[in-house]
Amino acid sequence: MDDLFLFCTVVEQGSLLAASKRLELPVSTMSRRLSALEERLNMRLLHKQGRELVATESGWRVYESFRSEMEQIEVAYQQLRRQQNDVEGTIRLSCPHSFYSGFVAQIVEQLLKQHPKLNIELQLNQESGMLPATERDLIMTFDISNMDDMIARPLFTSRHGFYASKEYIARHGMPSTLTELERCQWLCVDQDRKINLYRDDKLAHVINIKPRLILNEIHQLMAVVERGVGVASIPQNMVKGTDLVPLMPEYSRSDRQAYLVYKERKYQPRALTLVVEALLNGVKNMPGPTRFTV
Repeated sequence: MDDLFLFCTVVEQGSLLAASKRLELPVSTMSRRLSALEERLNMRLLHKQGRELVATESGWRVYESFRSEMEQIEVAYQQLRRQQNDVEGTIRLSCPHSFYSGFVAQIVEQLLKQHPKLNIELQLNQESGMLPATERDLIMTFDISNMDDMIARPLFTSRHGFYASKEYIARHGMPSTLTELERCQWLCVDQDRKINLYRDDKLAHVINIKPRLILNEIHQLMAVVERGVGVASIPQNMVKGTDLVPLMPEYSRSDRQAYLVYKERKYQPRALTLVVEALLNGVKNMPGPTRFTV
């Protein structure tokens, strides 16, 4: 039946080249399959007439016999093509506020413009610790513990340094020892009191801090640091273009890996695949994506 459909397309298009473009098949493949069809039917179906390829008398009888069936196949084929290009469904995405403002918003808005039947439910948080509940859930997170049965696609890595404003340093002085760094007026995005300090990518020290303010949004926390209230651990790329001063720059926190997490399944919803690939490609194309981390 496939070869008969190919034959009918050649008759309608008038040449192998035009039919190959219509069916998106190589001319050599079409020629080989037409020859095989003629051999099976034991009759000549096509012959050249100038630059065109037209049906022989026998070929025309075959074409007339199968034309209505071929038209139905063509209609079904076009419907399948449209369905392949028409993504629909609802995807639930959970990500930190800074991810959304940094690069996710732009990607989501572009997807909604390009795919009218795609819906996205967004939940913004500080750092998601939840597990994907359905096959349409996507979660962006640094923490993939207890997610062994999930797919975790790497997004980007982040390295944090320690920063304060010139106003803060003028009032409290520049820390020159780890003890002085530990006793600074700390501002944090979470309740973690223990900070591992790395030097040359090796764990060098651990300090225990007492946060004076916990604010679970990195951009807002950074604004408080800029106003001279205290010091904070901030992604290094995020401070570019600011007046913040690095404290003991030979030390940093360990690199953090961000992931895009979703349930593993044999047949993945097309809408989910579309959003996953858009997010992965989008973060690759963003300049300095680590500045969007928390």
